[in-house]
Amino acid sequence: MKRLFVFLFLSVFGQCQLKAQLTDSLGSASGFFADSITGKAIPFATVKLFQLLGGPKKKLAEGTLTDSLGHFSLKNLPYGTYSLAFSAVGYRAFQTPVWTINGQSPTFDLGTIAISQDVKNLKAVTVRGQKPLIEQRVDGITFNVESLPAIAGSNASDVLRKVPLLSVDANGGLSMRGSSNIRVFIDGKPSDIYASSVADALKSVPGESIVSVEVITHPSARYDAEGTDGVVNIITRRIRTNITNGNVSGVLGNRSESLMGNVQSKYDKWLVKLDGFYQTYWNRNGSLLERKTGAVQVVQKNESRQSGDYFFGGANVLYSLDSLNTLTVGYRHRWSPYQTHVISDNFYTKNGAVLPSFRRQIDTPITNDGNAFTAGYTGNSRDKQKEISLLATYFQFNGTNRYDMEQTNNDQTPNKENFFGKTLNRDLMIQADYMQSFQNNLKWEIGGKLTQKNLNSDSRFGIYDFDTHSYTNDPLRTNAFSYQSTIYAVYTNFSFQLKKWQFMTGMRYEKTDLNANFKGNLLQIPAFQNLVPNLLVSKNLNQKSTVKLGYTVKLVRPYFSYLNPTVNNSDSLTFQFGNPYLRPEITRRYQLSFSRNGARLFTDIALFYNHNQNSIESIRTVRSEGVVENTWQNIGRNKRLGFSANLTWKPSPKISLGSTLTMQYVQLESPAMQLRNSGLMRQLVLNYSYKLPKGYSIDFYGFFDVATIQLQGYRSGWKFYNMTFSKKSTNDRFNMSLRMETFLTPFTFIDEVTTTESFYQRQTSRYQNQNLRLTFSYKLGKKDIKSPRMRQAENPE
Repeated sequence: MKRLFVFLFLSVFGQCQLKAQLTDSLGSASGFFADSITGKAIPFATVKLFQLLGGPKKKLAEGTLTDSLGHFSLKNLPYGTYSLAFSAVGYRAFQTPVWTINGQSPTFDLGTIAISQDVKNLKAVTVRGQKPLIEQRVDGITFNVESLPAIAGSNASDVLRKVPLLSVDANGGLSMRGSSNIRVFIDGKPSDIYASSVADALKSVPGESIVSVEVITHPSARYDAEGTDGVVNIITRRIRTNITNGNVSGVLGNRSESLMGNVQSKYDKWLVKLDGFYQTYWNRNGSLLERKTGAVQVVQKNESRQSGDYFFGGANVLYSLDSLNTLTVGYRHRWSPYQTHVISDNFYTKNGAVLPSFRRQIDTPITNDGNAFTAGYTGNSRDKQKEISLLATYFQFNGTNRYDMEQTNNDQTPNKENFFGKTLNRDLMIQADYMQSFQNNLKWEIGGKLTQKNLNSDSRFGIYDFDTHSYTNDPLRTNAFSYQSTIYAVYTNFSFQLKKWQFMTGMRYEKTDLNANFKGNLLQIPAFQNLVPNLLVSKNLNQKSTVKLGYTVKLVRPYFSYLNPTVNNSDSLTFQFGNPYLRPEITRRYQLSFSRNGARLFTDIALFYNHNQNSIESIRTVRSEGVVENTWQNIGRNKRLGFSANLTWKPSPKISLGSTLTMQYVQLESPAMQLRNSGLMRQLVLNYSYKLPKGYSIDFYGFFDVATIQLQGYRSGWKFYNMTFSKKSTNDRFNMSLRMETFLTPFTFIDEVTTTESFYQRQTSRYQNQNLRLTFSYKLGKKDIKSPRMRQAENPE
């Protein structure tokens, strides 16, 4: 701890010294433009700053736009004499008297400037430029979604499939540069409050409401050390004027049907947003398992039917205290019951013949119910040099997990049992962040976070008594498991620029306290603490090209299912249980990348190396009766050397093509078990968008994953693709689309092979991926004024 406090002291002292060194003869100017009659702010107006050079001579020194509330700010102005020119559609041109910035008055506030309306009739103005599709930033990129044609009824998952550097699989799982440890935020709030998984959270965000996506390839110390190899922040549209609008959409399909709606209303300082998503679905899957243990060979065939519902929805209220300070409160509810029916036929081999052994029928009804409450505050100084943000979330989750199993043999009923499990989660998170900018080339961040997780699981097993025709509690397997964790975190981070070089460095300290109780017995789990550094060095080779070198340390804490020691033996061939003594994975990650952002072509090439000394691996061992035990242990060494290449090409405003290739050489090793495995993993993503005349458009997406290397074997890859045809109405209110997913291959087959000294196993799973979806969407209310488009020179390369 002493080292930590010394580091924080030096950080604060260092930033003060840097501030003194970087202070030059520079000043700033700010003001507010308002309508002279109504007094309302004039948003997105053009502001030009002219510097007087003596006599009538002057030069254009700077330019900007007023923000949505009519304010503008100009920084880093050399001492001198200036005047401002104002222009906006519907208003008379205006120029201020001259004023001076000097050592006595380095900051000049022009106050409120009243502008008169222009009563002349205006001719139509055509703006040929548009906002660039991709904008580079020091730690990643910003992808402007509005530059592409929207897909009717799409969600955030569909949008992310078009974003460079990202890969989205058939189930909505997200990865970046070979890592699936991605943190997703929606308007700066963690996706956890929307749904239990990232894939489900993305379903709750309509694609047509997304303005841009920030992809952070080098997360700073501000972000959690756990599971943050990359960060994705989805920014949705926020209305600027006092109107009410929204969107409603519905989907009809052969495997699911859904209804989504959202509405937002702004009045004066209040903004209220409501949204909801409901889906019902049904699937038909299967699997074939073959296992050899010495001279014994068993075969298991499973057929499953699953049906269920999803509902996510909530409300968010924002109140602007003024143009610089905002309060927000929100509530979200999610509910997802589903049921799976499995018929499991088990066989054994005798003299080379496969003979039936027994059949199991298993019904598994599951219900998940969660509520999330959020409250936040964001405040900025008038010169936008300081920002403070506070966020608190409280999440409660109630889940039930059941199964009823009946096993028959020779038309008899020799065995029946049931299981009932109840899970209660209570999570609290409080976070405070402070940012201070010094001119344009130095930014300092500091903050802290408290996270408390309380998980309780109660599991009860019953064995059927055929004499009494009732279930009797099994005391050996019935148990209660509770797990509490408290994470204390503080961080500091610096980013600054020296000519063509940009630097970002920081440190995050996290301490984790753990408590666990199993069957009334307190488990002695020691606390642990981690000091997580990060460093990013970037150099602009020219206006379009950048090279970056980054280093960081990341954690992955085990999931609750990996920790819970309750034994699940609903599968007759496999007993599965968790390990509460698992430690978090610690990975050192190195990245070297080159990116070039031309007018039409974006290129990103990266080399990365991950070194993990305590990887959490699934371990399978066989019992004497041939049943396999499956659990998890920190016994692996995981080394990955990878290469990622992305190309995004926009040859015309109507066409966009993208491709991402990721290759990793993986080396897994467990000295304790004397196991070693290695191999090459490959993944290819393709996307294509074409905007046709009269509101038509075509989209294609393909995801091709070859194989995943595991410590005791491998898993074959996914192949997923879809094609979407969309049509927009003339007034852009009514849209419809037809999507065809894996239309040439009704099922996807995944092989998972496990090889040990004691047994060999191959399990082939069949997933129903073919899907046809017809989507309708309709925009409600008045159209909002979009953010102004930035002009972009048409410089084909």
